[in-house]
Amino acid sequence: MVIPLFPLSMCLLPHGFSQLRIFEPRYKRLVTESLKSNSGFGLCMLNDDKKHMLPIGTLCKIIDFETLDDGLLGISIQGEKKFHLKDFTIEDDGLKRGTIEIIDDWPTSIINIAESKKVSPNQTTEKMLSDTLREILNQYPEHLAQYQNEHFDDISWVCQRWLEIIPLTAAEKYHCINNHDHKMAQDYLSNIIK
Repeated sequence: MVIPLFPLSMCLLPHGFSQLRIFEPRYKRLVTESLKSNSGFGLCMLNDDKKHMLPIGTLCKIIDFETLDDGLLGISIQGEKKFHLKDFTIEDDGLKRGTIEIIDDWPTSIINIAESKKVSPNQTTEKMLSDTLREILNQYPEHLAQYQNEHFDDISWVCQRWLEIIPLTAAEKYHCINNHDHKMAQDYLSNIIK
């Protein structure tokens, strides 16, 4: 699969939501192409020196767009699938186009402590991460409105949202993302957020 790429210093993962301001002609072209083809584009996180794209990115879909007060194009995007970037080319206007291979999302892992009288330390950590995330997102109602209550019951989903918002280096985020499930991210995040 070949898609246009948008390298950014931000992290967006499957089922995540973000808004971008578009002003460069190459990215206006990316938006136009993505809307016409309905195939989306790849958001690739830049490494810490902001010069190179990390090899795992997220296929994103544009879910809304508007003209902002300053006249720039604003788009709302949602992450759909993770991918491995195999290679890319650079077109005349600087737009990167990459060959990607879709990789599996982290499996769902439901937080379930309501029925148990004995709560394990792991379940306590999961609930703390979920509750704290909800408290933070309550301060951003437009962002929170993109998510359903049941999302907060999935620790895999919760860990991905934390990785999007917490101020870690690109290397630290990549270290967590480049796994088959959420467990490393959960351990890493719980040590920071306690």
